[in-house]
Amino acid sequence: MSQIFSASERCEIQRHKYFMSLESGFDVGLDAATKDWVANHKAAWRQQRQIQMLAMQREEINRHKWLESEKAAHDLGIDAKFDWIRKYAAQWREWYDREFEENEA
Repeated sequence: MSQIFSASERCEIQRHKYFMSLESGFDVGLDAATKDWVANHKAAWRQQRQIQMLAMQREEINRHKWLESEKAAHDLGIDAKFDWIRKYAAQWREWYDREFEENEA
């Protein structure tokens, strides 16, 4: 296949290969497992991963909003959320990609 997969995707394909092989009673091979994963599981897996990432990011944004509002002694509302996005979103995304690629590889 000519697709390039992330480390976490490669790990997921290996897991898929393991379970396909168990179910089949023989080693199905990486190529067959990859094709099956791409055709039947890739979209749902990526969607679930995105949902997880957004939920974690939302928690960080809300934590920042709460901390900054406490410092200001009043609710900063959406301004604190935009403040987090400006200051920390890029760094947080780099951390997330690094953390979850390394842990799933």
